[in-house]
Amino acid sequence: MKRILFLFALFLLTTMGIFAQTAATPDTLAKKKVAVYADTTVNVGPVVQKQQEQPAKTHVRRDTRPLKDRIKFDLNTSFWSNASVVSGQISLLVSYHFPKILSIGTGPTYLFNYNRGPNKNLNGWGGTVFARAQFLKFLYVWTEYQGIDNQYITNWNPVTVGKEYVDSWFVGAGCNIRLGTRSGINLAVLYDLLHGSSSPYSSATTYRVGFSF
Repeated sequence: MKRILFLFALFLLTTMGIFAQTAATPDTLAKKKVAVYADTTVNVGPVVQKQQEQPAKTHVRRDTRPLKDRIKFDLNTSFWSNASVVSGQISLLVSYHFPKILSIGTGPTYLFNYNRGPNKNLNGWGGTVFARAQFLKFLYVWTEYQGIDNQYITNWNPVTVGKEYVDSWFVGAGCNIRLGTRSGINLAVLYDLLHGSSSPYSSATTYRVGFSF
């Protein structure tokens, strides 16, 4: 009898184990599927990386002209006279010519004045900075700042000479007379906006003749 009860209990335990194993199978499969999906890498094709946008390149136009076409020299002279004074000026200028119409330059300036009354020569030294715009092949406009350390008469009897710094600002226009590929004659009429009693120029209007080479 005990053996029969033992076999029946063993049968029940075996049957319950099989049932429990069968009932757990769907959950186990679901978990396995989740694990499989979690471990699976889905390949959706190659990853296209967005290329980093490159900044637009700015093209700098270089001046390819030879140096002799960019750098020029001018020798400017002027002369004026009245009843009491004979004056003159000479300037050696070097200028840089940009590709179109503009040129800028500088150079030393020497100025002399001869006073007829006391028979005295007066001198002045200084410098010039200028800009020129060549609107036409033969016509240009000019502006210039000039500073002169100029001698002047402080006393007439006896004649004594002093020195004073005088600045001038000229504006005006001129024309070119070409003599060759680089050389020419420049004729200009300039007006000194800062002209005063201490100016080394007898008049605010100055006439110049220049030679370019």
